[in-house]
Amino acid sequence: MKINKTKLHVTIYVVAIIFLGFSFSRIFLKPAEKNNLSSAPLFASVINDPYGKPQNLKQFQHKIIVLNFWATWCEPCREEMPELSNIYVENQPKNVVVVGIAIDEEKAVRSYLKSTKVTYPILVDEDKGVVLGKNLGNNEGILPYTVIIDSQGIIQKTIPGRIHQGQLNAILKPLLQPSKSL
Repeated sequence: MKINKTKLHVTIYVVAIIFLGFSFSRIFLKPAEKNNLSSAPLFASVINDPYGKPQNLKQFQHKIIVLNFWATWCEPCREEMPELSNIYVENQPKNVVVVGIAIDEEKAVRSYLKSTKVTYPILVDEDKGVVLGKNLGNNEGILPYTVIIDSQGIIQKTIPGRIHQGQLNAILKPLLQPSKSL
């Protein structure tokens, strides 16, 4: 089989242009253009706790929210849970809440929580959790996936993949500062 070098070069050129255009748009768009996500789906949701009791997520409105999507079978999810617990304990008096939404089965989450200390609220719903995650920017279905929402309900940051305590502290620091009025 003989390869036509001209066609090969044109194909490579076209693929490179598409890749560069995609990369440029992800890197150089202004934050407002990149993040047109709304927290409204979060505050309109009711998701069960691990024992089947419905929890209205509107209860977290007007707080700084660290919303973490996870699953018991996800190793990076389990690795970051002690750090998320620390963040919650250290910042709870500062109007910060960490909420974990398990994309998993209630029974698996209950079993996991018996052997693992978690200080923050955990909610469970495989189906609603996936839909909510997509509504909050997780189009690829990545776990863990974390969304930072300020006390006005504005999504400040989304983080696909494992998050570390230092990284999270740096993101939260400006949100914890008192607003400066002119």
